[in-house]
Amino acid sequence: MSGPELPKSNAWSSGSVPEPALARPPPARQIPRKSRLKFLYPNPGLVNPGCGFRHRIALWAGTTGTPPMRTCLLSAFLAILAFALPARADMGIGGIARAGQTNLPLRIFGPNVDGTGAASWEMSGPAMGTVDTMWVTYEPNERLLYLSDFYGRAIRVYPAFATGNVAPLRVINPPVLSQTRANAPVFAHDELGVITTNCCIATYPLHGNGDAVSPVRTILWGGGSNQTTQLNSPGSLTYLPGTDEYAVIDFEPGTNASRVIFHARTASGYTAPTRMMTGNGVAGGVAIAHDPRTHLLYVLGKTTLADLSLIGRVAVFPDTASGAAVPLYTIAGGLTRLNRPAGHYFIGIGHDPYERRIMVSSSSASSNGAADHRVIVFNEDAAYNAVPLRDFSGETLGPGYLGTPFGVPSWDVIYRNGFEPQFVD
Repeated sequence: MSGPELPKSNAWSSGSVPEPALARPPPARQIPRKSRLKFLYPNPGLVNPGCGFRHRIALWAGTTGTPPMRTCLLSAFLAILAFALPARADMGIGGIARAGQTNLPLRIFGPNVDGTGAASWEMSGPAMGTVDTMWVTYEPNERLLYLSDFYGRAIRVYPAFATGNVAPLRVINPPVLSQTRANAPVFAHDELGVITTNCCIATYPLHGNGDAVSPVRTILWGGGSNQTTQLNSPGSLTYLPGTDEYAVIDFEPGTNASRVIFHARTASGYTAPTRMMTGNGVAGGVAIAHDPRTHLLYVLGKTTLADLSLIGRVAVFPDTASGAAVPLYTIAGGLTRLNRPAGHYFIGIGHDPYERRIMVSSSSASSNGAADHRVIVFNEDAAYNAVPLRDFSGETLGPGYLGTPFGVPSWDVIYRNGFEPQFVD
């Protein structure tokens, strides 16, 4: 019996610049900030109920009962310390290797860095074992970075706040994984969603390791004779915990029309999507990002003009949208700095749940190389023709082709004391 059909060719496999395929893909009202910050000890059973602070701290006190006054005072002190000490990091970014490059760095930029400012810290060196660092996801429960190494054909797992020449804690690299564009850790189910072989969504054990790890299940390619899954060249994988779905940006075979495809996390084989977003709202789609707190889905898109310059936009939808959905609002216009000259392309969009930011990356394939790198950062509730908060540019972002920005907590000084920041409704 023959195996599942795979794509006969793919631009990503050619060794050329992974331009539109590298990233895939535009309005804005104010989102009320009803959430609050809680500092919780990693063991949820140790939440300290007796201090009564809005920003509570769970302490390793050996009991879950009402704490003594000295414990409450210590809680108050540490809560103040959390906000008094300077933040260390909030935006990370990597990249795709140019010809002859290996071991691309993964760079983290603190909240006070802007423009061409240097990274606050970075991970780099041969011990990392990477070729590319294009897509990274921060997993907060274990404080790990899951890195999709595209040309290295592996998922590499690193301690989130390590610096320098850091070896991975684990490597998931079975041959069937092939080139992987993106990943989505699902800690609640001990699983890891991965775009694999440029065509499919595979789910691996979250704590898998080595080249013999088998996928738990795989949603197969839908770009051939069997189009049931509708997956053609998926990118920008994200997980929606509220609906227990994976979402990817993709384009329709033949028409190249952009669409967002949703699949049940538990789907396998040739399974139909749970829903799709299509139409003008996602036209020119490049990449997606998700905010589980506000239940919003951000779609980075573009319009190409006659002179080949780009009009960029971020369309914001409820994460339950389906069909030819109309955005709630769009971030677009001259003040946003999202419009790009001819020869440039958009790469990815990230959402930072810790600083509540939206981050958009772009670059060019010209001889300028890394000089054309750009990351534009907005408040997550930015709307319409909004002015960005920060505008990174140049080689400080990385020496290769630029990757997708991601968020890491700014309060990692608290991590060293054994506390975990979490946003709750």
